[in-house]
Amino acid sequence: MKTILFFIAFALLAFRSGAQIDPSTPWTWMKGDHSIDIMGIYGTKGVPSSINKPGSRTSAITWSDKSGNLWMFGGMGNSNSELGYLNDLWKFDIGTNKWTWVKGDSSVQQYSVYGTQGNSNAANKPGATYASVSWTDMNGNLWMFGGFGYTDNSFGFLNALWMYNPATNNWTWIKGDNTIDVKGSYGVKGNEHNNNKPGARYGSNTWTDANGYLWLYGGYGYNSSETGLLNDLWRYNPSTNKWTWISGDNAIERTAVFGTKGVSSSGNKPGARYVSTSWADADGNFWLFGGYGYDAINGGNLSDLWKYNPTTNLWTWISGHNTINQAPVYGIQGTGSISNTPGARYISSSWTDPNGELWLFGGYGYDGSNIEGYLNDFWKFSPFTNTWTWVKGDNKIDQKGIYGIQGQPSLTNKTGARQGSVSWTDQTGNLWLFGGYGYDDSTSGILNDLWKINSYNVVLPVTLLQFNGTLANGQTQLQWVTEQETGFSHYSIQRSFDGLQFSTIGKVDARGAATRNEYRFTDALHSNHTAGRIYYRLQLTDKDGKNSYSKVIFFNQAQTGSDFRVFPNPAVNNVTVSLSLEKSGNVRLTLTDMKGTIVKQMISSLPAGKSSLTMDCSQLSSAMYILTLQTTDGQLLQEKLIIRR
Repeated sequence: MKTILFFIAFALLAFRSGAQIDPSTPWTWMKGDHSIDIMGIYGTKGVPSSINKPGSRTSAITWSDKSGNLWMFGGMGNSNSELGYLNDLWKFDIGTNKWTWVKGDSSVQQYSVYGTQGNSNAANKPGATYASVSWTDMNGNLWMFGGFGYTDNSFGFLNALWMYNPATNNWTWIKGDNTIDVKGSYGVKGNEHNNNKPGARYGSNTWTDANGYLWLYGGYGYNSSETGLLNDLWRYNPSTNKWTWISGDNAIERTAVFGTKGVSSSGNKPGARYVSTSWADADGNFWLFGGYGYDAINGGNLSDLWKYNPTTNLWTWISGHNTINQAPVYGIQGTGSISNTPGARYISSSWTDPNGELWLFGGYGYDGSNIEGYLNDFWKFSPFTNTWTWVKGDNKIDQKGIYGIQGQPSLTNKTGARQGSVSWTDQTGNLWLFGGYGYDDSTSGILNDLWKINSYNVVLPVTLLQFNGTLANGQTQLQWVTEQETGFSHYSIQRSFDGLQFSTIGKVDARGAATRNEYRFTDALHSNHTAGRIYYRLQLTDKDGKNSYSKVIFFNQAQTGSDFRVFPNPAVNNVTVSLSLEKSGNVRLTLTDMKGTIVKQMISSLPAGKSSLTMDCSQLSSAMYILTLQTTDGQLLQEKLIIRR
């Protein structure tokens, strides 16, 4: 049987060409107040209103649903009349720019109503909770765990697992205890068991994987006997309602084992920590940054960046320092470098954008002068090049915000320095930020301002429908398809061998037609054809001199075997499959739902060599699918694909 070699390629189908967030991308103050310590306006439960608004708060939790709405629960802040712990559930509709008070109470310090474990009921509700954690599952249900707050009769560390169903508007107490300060039950590492459970805790980190499992890491709370900082990694299986202790220690205050930077090892592990920052990338890896906890020796503020691969169960120290309390290296704003790194910090905010890149905002930590305070610096980390970029914000602590006019983006706008904000990514890749503790435009306190920053801001008069390529016999054949080129000048083809430094290797003038245009460019690699990885992108230039870039595609010549890889997974609007054929022929991509119904199919004629295909998934609902590749010689390869809205 023929061997098919897959390589990773990054391409976006049918996107309006625009630059990613750069220093000139404006923040927009969308909602809320430009002053501190604001009381909420709840209105009528379940009824959206332009005057509704959550009160100022910090350390709430968030979700995004299948319809693109933004959800927020609890935290510590203001109800409609006083300061305290909250259990109100809010929904924000980005289309109408309105908040709705959906569930919970409009007063502070409310107790839980658990009901019967496993049974949904309209009367059920989590109590007022601070620094719990959240997930969204593949069915659009919202999950939360732990925190520091109220049971039905007491106040302390929590380990209850709750699920909220937006369709029924009901909470269900799924797992864990209805009492405070419960110790963990670890069982055997790697073995799922009904008796397993994480101890009560707050300030943990969470991820969701491609199989729909919910993951929990660390925090401050209970192991099996005492309280302290934790570094245990847990996995929850919603289909079996069971926890598994996967990695890390069942003891508190454990130090890190860093190993060699960039090298995975079974001996590696992050130190115990809480209030860290986390992401999931497009390949299903989990990422963890900073927080307050342990390096290899001491406790303090951290700036280490880790990657966990759930398939191999291995941690890798990727970037940052292996010692506490380190100052940042900002570099040049808007320019990525392997030398750049955010400073040590905790209680920052994070997003993953549709391109699979990771974003970090603010927190409490060290600025460029190694002074500790509240931060408003905005960073991007690219998992593809392992580089940080300081994108926006200040390199000094305790900076005040500039709000401008509500609803209007402006280059002079900026969020004030803060910690404990909450964040979302919407369906189009825009990043949202709410509240926290920090600075408005004059002083510091608890905030309720809602901000948005667009993922793309430079719109050029061209629509790039496809950008693909094939590599064979030391030559790369690039091809791209466009339309709506009115007012557009040319394409510069750029190549890199490290993913960082791109050089222009050719130029193709635009035809200037509004109809569909197809372009090709051949790169004869010459003496460099032995490079392990070869990266390409297009620089798009209009007649006014404005530039933008396509997504990057790259060929990994060292990869062998018939592993079937897709990017990104989970996907938002499209998915890219990359492959290598020994001879030319047709390949069929078929996407089926879990009932076996075909929801999408495409057939392409490909030449011999390495190629990539993109499939538009923008009209599909959030769910798990099966992606099947069938080659000319009859070989079938399959992969689970998650579509997430």
